[in-house]
Formats: sequence, C-alpha cells, structure tokens
Amino acid sequence: MIVDQAEKLRSIVSERINQRSRSAHVIAVGSGKGGCGKTNITLNLGLILSKNKKKVLIYDADLNLANMDILLGITPKFRFLDFIRGEVGIEDVLIEIRENLKLIPANSGVVNFPKISGERLIQVINEVLNFEEKFDFILIDTPAGISEEVIKLLGFSDDYILVVTPEPTSVMDAYAVIKIVYYQTGKANAKLIVNNVNGSVDPSDIANRLSLAAEKFLGVRVDYIGSVPTDFVVPKSVMMQKPFVEAFPRSAASIALNKIAMKLLSLNGVKKQNSFFGRLMEL
Repeated sequence: MIVDQAEKLRSIVSERINQRSRSAHVIAVGSGKGGCGKTNITLNLGLILSKNKKKVLIYDADLNLANMDILLGITPKFRFLDFIRGEVGIEDVLIEIRENLKLIPANSGVVNFPKISGERLIQVINEVLNFEEKFDFILIDTPAGISEEVIKLLGFSDDYILVVTPEPTSVMDAYAVIKIVYYQTGKANAKLIVNNVNGSVDPSDIANRLSLAAEKFLGVRVDYIGSVPTDFVVPKSVMMQKPFVEAFPRSAASIALNKIAMKLLSLNGVKKQNSFFGRLMEL
C-alpha cells in the first residue's frame, strides 16, 4: 500500500515536471576540498553575468557551512529550509543582491533534511517551477567534498564547474569528484577553473594533466575555462564583505574572472526541458 502511494506520488510529480520547460542554464560549482575559493568564485561570476543583462539566481546549497550571505554582509530573514517546511513562500526567501541577481540563502548547521508530506512536495515543486522560469542562469554553490547530495547537484546540472588550486591534493580531489559524478550519474563532461595561481605556476599545464587523466581512464571530457591569479584584493574584499569584481573591477582577479564569465554567457540560449530543482525533489 505504501509502495503504491509512493509510486503514485512519483508519477504525479514527474508529470508536472515534464509539462514545464525552462530557460535557465543551471551551473553547479564544486570543489574536492574546502579552501579553494569556490563560494567567492560563484558569487563574483553571478555578479558579472547579471551585469551583462542576464537574470541570475545563486543558490547556496551548503547546509552545513553556508556563508554566501556572510560574503555579502547580509542577514537573511528567511532561508531555504523555511520554504521547504512551508513556513514561507519561495519569493519570501529570495534576496535581491543587485539588479538581475538574486540569492537563495542556505541554513547553516543542518544535520538532516526535513521530511515533508507528498502534498507538500507537490506544492514545493509547483512554486519552484514557477520561479525557475524567471532566470537565465542558476548558479549552485555546492558544499566541498563528495557527499551524495553534492554528487546529485553536480550530476543533474546542465554543466558543473570544479574550482581547484595548484596544490596536488586539490587536483587529485577534483579527479575523485569527476570520477564519482561519472560513475553515479553518467555525466561525462566537466569544466575547470584553476584559482589562486601565482607566477611560478602554469595553470594550463595543471588543467591539461587533469583533462588527459579524465579522458584516458574515465572517458570524461574536462574543459579548462580559465584561471584566476593570486590577488591581494580577494581577501581584502572578503573582509569588506563586498564582491571583488565590484570593489576592485580593474584588479587582475576581476579581469581574469570576467574572461571566464564571457565563456559561460555562450551557454545560455538553448531551451532546457524539465526543472532542475524539480528533478532533485523527485528523487
């Protein structure tokens, strides 16, 4: 009986998801280990895309150590789990950071994702479907590491970006993420940003070695989309709680990230089928 009810619910949810299309291009940003600058990269990429007249949503998906709001110096009134629990609507959770740029802030220190009823699940998906169509890009700041939730976020996105630093441990951890995403979701392509690069390091060499290994042993294509140099303005902007591309637009880091963002702009335009968030809720 319980199995029949679950199958019926899954059928209803799938039907509603498949009835809708979306224009948003979903990009999940991850890293094999913490401290790679993933969250800062995600925030500043979102800002650049929004300044290019794209409607952008940033979803902070780190329920353990959410800090996107800290980088911005804001205190959200509501967070994503308040919506999931039915305490507020999705529009109440959205924070307008800048023109064309909104944020879904995460809760911090969450041990277990709340269980919700089938009726509430359908309500959640309906609201998500309605707001998801309003954006050109959805950037997901995933937690570092290779938890089941992270693998789903990376694997079910339209594209995923791994942020690495030149340290060998960071590169090896990125390879592990690529491998697990491929084996568990079948996604056979990834994008790579090498962050915090100093003058003695060739980021393209790092990218080439990772790309060759992924292609040879996994059959996964890794596209190197650029690097961001070590720049004193980055930690300075964190202390200021302002995005560095806004506070220091002519800095080396800002110029480099603008070049990367221009490559991402070309990804938007193809109409995507099905809801990304809806597919996650369906599982």
